[in-house]
Amino acid sequence: MELREWQSKIAEKIVEALRNNFLVSLQAPTGSGKTLFALYASFKVKPKVVFIVRTHNEFFPVYRELSLHFKDKKYGFLVGKSSACVFSSSDVDPQDIYCNGCEIFNASTITITDPPKVSLNRLKEEGKKLGFCPYYSLLESIKSADVVLLTYPYLFIPWLRESLDINWEDYVVVIDEAHNIENISNIEEKKLNKRIIEMAISQTKSQNVRLILERLKENIEQIIYSEDKYILIEKEKLASIIPPNEEIETLAEEYEEVRKNMIKNKTVSRNYLGSILRFFDLVNDERVRVFSYSNSLVVKYIIPSYFTDILNDEKITYMLMSGTMQPLDYLRNIIGITRKILYVDAEKVMKNRLTGTYECLISIDVTTTYSLRSEQMARKYASYLLKIFYNSRKHVLAIFPSYEFMRIVSKFLNVRYLAEDAETNIEEIMSNLKKEKTIIMGIARGKLAEGIEIVENGSSLISDVAMVGIPYPPIDDYLKIRIEEISKRLKKDISSELIGIQASIAVKQSIGRAIRGPIDSATVWLLDKRYDSLWWKKELNCLNARKIKL
Repeated sequence: MELREWQSKIAEKIVEALRNNFLVSLQAPTGSGKTLFALYASFKVKPKVVFIVRTHNEFFPVYRELSLHFKDKKYGFLVGKSSACVFSSSDVDPQDIYCNGCEIFNASTITITDPPKVSLNRLKEEGKKLGFCPYYSLLESIKSADVVLLTYPYLFIPWLRESLDINWEDYVVVIDEAHNIENISNIEEKKLNKRIIEMAISQTKSQNVRLILERLKENIEQIIYSEDKYILIEKEKLASIIPPNEEIETLAEEYEEVRKNMIKNKTVSRNYLGSILRFFDLVNDERVRVFSYSNSLVVKYIIPSYFTDILNDEKITYMLMSGTMQPLDYLRNIIGITRKILYVDAEKVMKNRLTGTYECLISIDVTTTYSLRSEQMARKYASYLLKIFYNSRKHVLAIFPSYEFMRIVSKFLNVRYLAEDAETNIEEIMSNLKKEKTIIMGIARGKLAEGIEIVENGSSLISDVAMVGIPYPPIDDYLKIRIEEISKRLKKDISSELIGIQASIAVKQSIGRAIRGPIDSATVWLLDKRYDSLWWKKELNCLNARKIKL
């Protein structure tokens, strides 16, 4: 296998570091060959690799490299029970599936050779027809695989990690898109709102349970807010909604009945009583706080170390990689990685770009500073987007700081656009984009700003990226408490570092949607006068950015 120049230059150093118990952090841009390089380097160190990715869709690039360059390696993958169960819908919490009561609760010996999505669909068809469980069959198959593909929860959530029953020390563990580990605790946050309770009421047959839930619904309506920001719920208010132990036990008994009936009837849908019980179970954990967010109560972990401490286990060999990795100090101070780290920025090693190019323009007559988000400002942003659209070669990706501001700006657009929402389906968007040029409108850190490829024949279909404002995280109670806790531990104020790096990564990820390979080129429109600072220009490699006005 022939390595690229940057890969050859750093390969020996990274292999040696992995062998000497360093955690390796690799930053290299999209399209530069990170996945292939990670497999190559890992196999120089150990015979087995676990590839950890954010979503099931990200299994495919690993499979593609294996099928092209490592044909002698046997691979396996695992998805959640809700995705693999032949009787469940996709919104089911895996803990709600009553496997012991299932008539096909047994594994079959399987070999995976096709792409993950094709293999899963085939297994579900065969499992239903032949009477075996796809999930437990996949679980057994990964034990004999040379390369195992998993999503984040299987590494970072302790009880799920232990359920795999594999010896992690036997593998090099590669974590892709590793800039996401900062927010890994969000996987385990729990939510409670009026709709969840109403759906639980509709699922129960017990009048006593209905009364408990009706009372709970009335109580939470007294303490939640409609604002789209995290507002801390004080302990006294929280205590007023927590049911007494005997009522929790009554809900738990009904939950088990609903759970057993679903598997008995071979139709497993979301068990809303389970959602309620898990919410109250987590409330008692001293590591969490309860917030109101958009008419819901949300239980959130404040510090991610409960999940990320596994990275400090020196018996396990790790490689973290991303096109937008946090700086080394950030990995240590904010993420909490205490072990030896080798940090490699491939472009700094090579002193040039490893993939496509982009030109930056900074508008100095607009801003999304919250106090200035007026209708007049929205009209001005719409004018910029129209100008960009009419002059673009391909599609335009416009990334906003919030859904609310995106909706206001969209009112003044008279061209074809697709706006992200909760139901956005990437495959549908790809199908629609084949029709004509479009403004693709998304939210920073959302579905369209990270982890997706809008490409054709290996080239990006996006020629222009418009950053509508700076996507600073909202300064709400959750962020304030997080800053306070980490600052207290480090004995210094880390607010500017935490806020600035998060915003920088969000912008870089958005730009990355247009640069998917070495032949791609794009124009990046930084539509906010606050980008006209040395810090931002250095962060985005835009030191020669041209200033513009409408």
